Parts: sequence; structure tokens; C-alpha cells
Amino acid sequence: MIRELEKARAFKEKLVAGEFVLGAQIGFDDTSMVEILARAGFDWLVIDTEHATHDLANVKAMLQAAVHGDAVALVRPLRLDADEIRRYLDMGSPGVLWPFVETGEQAAALVSACRYPPAGIRGYGPRRAAVYGFDADEYFGSANDAMICIPIIETVAAIENIDDIVAVDGITGVMIGPMDLSIALGVFTQFESKTYVNAVQRVREACERHGKAMGTGCYSPEHAVACRDLGDQILLAGTDEAMMRQAATAIVANLR
Repeated sequence: MIRELEKARAFKEKLVAGEFVLGAQIGFDDTSMVEILARAGFDWLVIDTEHATHDLANVKAMLQAAVHGDAVALVRPLRLDADEIRRYLDMGSPGVLWPFVETGEQAAALVSACRYPPAGIRGYGPRRAAVYGFDADEYFGSANDAMICIPIIETVAAIENIDDIVAVDGITGVMIGPMDLSIALGVFTQFESKTYVNAVQRVREACERHGKAMGTGCYSPEHAVACRDLGDQILLAGTDEAMMRQAATAIVANLR
């Protein structure tokens, strides 16, 4: 059995069962972050190539480190680029967290980029994902169904088109990108504003209508608890740099 596909299937089974999955995002390029956060008990980890400095070799090393823990490691690509996505999948990421998806057509393109024909357009060459050819047949037969495809909802257009996005077959769920969405709505970091809350609720209701998992990037531990209690299932509860900053600040404050 290919371990990363097993973990991806378990991730999706939790969502189908109504459970939530707790995630953390990795910006630092030290593979120790993958090992530490997986050991801490997170269900999934995001390797952020959109905002951080990860290169291809570093992404590969991160994915290799993830094999030793139970957390699913997903790459967050820079842009809507089927070629870039294919490379990350071939390196072993069992799916992607994709920024700035705004339409149903783009969501469908995400799924297509992640699936082999006839269900998609992904070219064949799974390299590490298929354990360097040792498990090529198993990988080809299982990869399409195991793929995790999560668009990030970050713009006004995405809110307006949310039903079209979540209705796409193969979309695992969606995730609110709170910072960019609040900017787009003209209420930067005003997460309690009626404008922001109503927009998020539109996404939540669309997910309920179409039977897809609702998720959000959480801007505080309290926000994560509130989202969990509302029934949101895909939680990105923090970043490695924020966790380190908060822990370091607390230690210094307690000892000064």
C-alpha cells in the first residue's frame, strides 16, 4: 500500500463521517517542521509555496519527511498552473490547496489537473508518488479517487460563484482565506463585521447544499474553536512562524 494515498483516503473518510481535520501551514524550509507538527497531532499540513521560499528540492524533502508521520502533507501551489500541480503530485503530494479560485470552471480545472484521463488531463510520470515505479500500477489505479482538491475562497467573485465552485465533482471541500477575503470585501481583518460574517455564511450554506466540507484559515485559537463548533470541518489552525512567534513571546513575557 502507498502510505500517502492511504492517509489521503483516511482524510477524506473523516470528512464524509462528519469529523473535522486540524491543519497547520509550513513556511519555514526546515523539514523538522513537518516532523514536529505531525508528531504534535495535526491531521494535515500545508507546504506553502505561494508565500514562502520552498523550492522543488525542499518540497520533495518535506513530502519525504511526512511519510514518517500520520499527517497528510499537501502542497499549496503559487498559481492556477496544471503543469506546476502535476509536478507536485508526481513528487508525492496527494492533492493541493489551491489559492484564488473564483469560478466553477477554475474549480473544474483544478480537479482535472489532479486526475489522470479520462477523468482529467494529468500527464503520466508519478516518480516518487509511485515509489519510483515499484508501485506504479497501484498508484495509477488509486490516485484519482484519493486526490484531495481544496480551493481557497479569497475574493468577492468566489463568493458570488460559490455554488458553482462547491458543486464541482471531485472538490473535497473549500477553505476561506480570511486575510485576502477580508481585503477583497473592504474590511481588512475585521472578521466580526457583518460584511465578512455574511460572506463566510454564504460559503457555509453552499457547502451544506452540495454536501461538501467547509473549511477556513483560522486567525486565532478562539476562532478555530468557534469554527469547529459551527461544524466547519477543514481547519487550518495556524502557521509554523505564528506558533513560534507566539510561544517565544509568551516565554519572554513570563520571564521578564
